[in-house]
Amino acid sequence: MKQSFQILGTLRIRRPSIWRHRDLRLVIPARTVSLVGDALAMIALILRVHDQGGGTTGIALLMVAFALPTVLAMGFAGHIADRFDSRPVLLISTAVQTLACAGLASFESRWSTYAFVVLLQCGQAVANPTWGALTPRIVGDEDMGRVISLQQSLIAVTGIVGAALAGLLVGTHGTSTALWVDCATFGAVLLAAALVRTRRGGCREASERYAVPVVASREVARPRTLDGLRILKRDRLVWLIFSWTIPFIIVLEGVNVVEVFLVRDDLAANATAYGLLEAFFGAGAVAGSWAADRLITDAARVRGVLIGLTGTALCIGLAGIAPTVAVLALCLVLLGTFNGGANAAIGPLYVLRPADADRGKVLAAINGVSRAGSVVALGLGGLVGGWLGPRPTFVGGAACALVVVAGLARRLRGVDPTAP
Repeated sequence: MKQSFQILGTLRIRRPSIWRHRDLRLVIPARTVSLVGDALAMIALILRVHDQGGGTTGIALLMVAFALPTVLAMGFAGHIADRFDSRPVLLISTAVQTLACAGLASFESRWSTYAFVVLLQCGQAVANPTWGALTPRIVGDEDMGRVISLQQSLIAVTGIVGAALAGLLVGTHGTSTALWVDCATFGAVLLAAALVRTRRGGCREASERYAVPVVASREVARPRTLDGLRILKRDRLVWLIFSWTIPFIIVLEGVNVVEVFLVRDDLAANATAYGLLEAFFGAGAVAGSWAADRLITDAARVRGVLIGLTGTALCIGLAGIAPTVAVLALCLVLLGTFNGGANAAIGPLYVLRPADADRGKVLAAINGVSRAGSVVALGLGGLVGGWLGPRPTFVGGAACALVVVAGLARRLRGVDPTAP
């Protein structure tokens, strides 16, 4: 085994750095700063609702507020991302997010919190597929696998930093201060959106893109909510992975509803400890994303998805029976490793296999349906968590997730991984 690694190291071809792309050097740092703020804000808001006595229902409503705009706007957001000039789309959507975050920092009542979260996610629903479809234009398809692994690693790192900051800021200065910090981070994204030279969509491309529909059908040529899913369904491999991971997302998001109660109530940890535990998950996700960067072919990425999902399910069950905060921290490191690897493996399949002209619609549809699964999960998580309690919810969720992974592995047998 040791010799095999040495041989691979000798034969490995040095790939050019992804940082040679000027616009990527603007986008990645700006979005990284913003992701720190997002992680900080999420934990701050969960702690706000928990400390206001919202219970599992209050946490579930908060998660629904985060998810619902992405679901309802997926068709609209996808067509905006594909058809209109990316620069004004990004500037406007980011400005909306900035205003919403300022509202969250200024008003602390529970219902105003839900309302401003909905506004925040309306901007996010448009910005995410626009950035996602623009990035391959910046770096080219050949570098996207490495860029997605880098993005997943940075999401994990920002989760660590944001979680630690949230625990410290909320514990010492309250949630409003933490949310003002998040508001300030959107300035970096606004600056990057204004300075990026690469652009996508707009009048320059509309005549070429919409002169002949991708499929000679009025059903696809006319903007509809489910256009992205129709396009995605043409690729059997990606469609199977997508459709079977939705139940997995339902399990994972359902467990998230009761996580704060496992940490704060069952294990008697304080707000700072809760934030630091989230940082352990992020540390594991960095390692998982780094490992997934080595997956070059689609066949290897599919294997990475299956391994990552299996490990994630097992670690959820272990977290549910953790007797102490220290053991839970170890479980979260492993959980982050498998989950980060699965996300980094699945990302290139979603981004690179659809045609360039359809990527905004496909990414918006994936985000929307995933969020719809989250809405279902949050309702179930709130009900099951309130009925069974945190620990049985974790263990039962892990069992359900393993069944889903087994079903996906069975359906993928014999499917050709070659891109359409």
